[in-house]
Amino acid sequence: MTLVISARKRLYHALEHYDRSDPASVIISSIVVGVIAINLIAIILESIPAYAEAYGETFFVIELTSCIFFMIEYLLRIWVCVEAPLNRGQTANDQSSLVTRLKHVVKPMSIIDLIAFLPSILQVLMPGLDLRFLRILRLFRVFKLIRYFASLDILLNVLYDERKNLTGTFLIMLIVLTLAASALYVVERDVQPEAFGSIPQAMWWAMAALTTVGYGDAIPMTTLGKLLGSIVTILGIGMVALPSGILAASFSDQLRSSRRHLQASVDEALEDGILSQDEIERLRRMGNDMGLRPETLDELIQSTARITAKERHNPIILDIDGTQTRIDGEN
Repeated sequence: MTLVISARKRLYHALEHYDRSDPASVIISSIVVGVIAINLIAIILESIPAYAEAYGETFFVIELTSCIFFMIEYLLRIWVCVEAPLNRGQTANDQSSLVTRLKHVVKPMSIIDLIAFLPSILQVLMPGLDLRFLRILRLFRVFKLIRYFASLDILLNVLYDERKNLTGTFLIMLIVLTLAASALYVVERDVQPEAFGSIPQAMWWAMAALTTVGYGDAIPMTTLGKLLGSIVTILGIGMVALPSGILAASFSDQLRSSRRHLQASVDEALEDGILSQDEIERLRRMGNDMGLRPETLDELIQSTARITAKERHNPIILDIDGTQTRIDGEN
């Protein structure tokens, strides 16, 4: 039983925490990312009728193998989720293994893991379903990459944090879009009824102009229409730059906030003068989640330990991989 629990704990860290210093974690992560990449390529090529007819059996084998792989991965994640570290103040008896697994199942990433293979199973069990719809659902497998790329996770946090500002920006864009389409409808409807015969028709041109794309399939012909079109195009530059600036600033703030949180965690761990192996592992997981190299994190820990030892006039003991290192403020 102890051997099973040990193996489960080892598998939990390999599956749930991407650690570049852990060979098992690197191998598992590389395999998962590779399978996802192969799937995306296969799904794209399968949409080409000539390829679907010529390599239909190959695509079927890839899909079947991937479905089994993702299902096994999903079940393993449910099995090992009970090894997740407890929150502060929580004990092992606070909730049962069943409750822990049920909470894991409803997490967003677990739902994505389920969608990775569920459409293929439904396609077999319910052949009457719309197969095109199920094929599109298979593209959700790309969201599994969020687990292995810290920048994607940060981007999702940025989108969530800035949801109100972005909503306001898109609302302004919608208002400008409607006004621009209405103005061009009034000016151009008699000259180009096929392109500006109604406000919804004019919205296509307004959207292309506001996003500075300008497909050229609908352009103003009158002098007033060209003047309005120039104004809308200039406004479009600002409309596109506004959400880009919001996202860029928030992304930078998220990175700084993550680094401050990591620094605060290091300071907290050094309060008792001893940095235990468990504390170092926790800090390393935080660093991995931020995309920091292990060497960079170790330098941060040691530099902070030297500063703390100098301020307190007491040495700091670091327990790194079972080896205790004494750091004095003068080092």
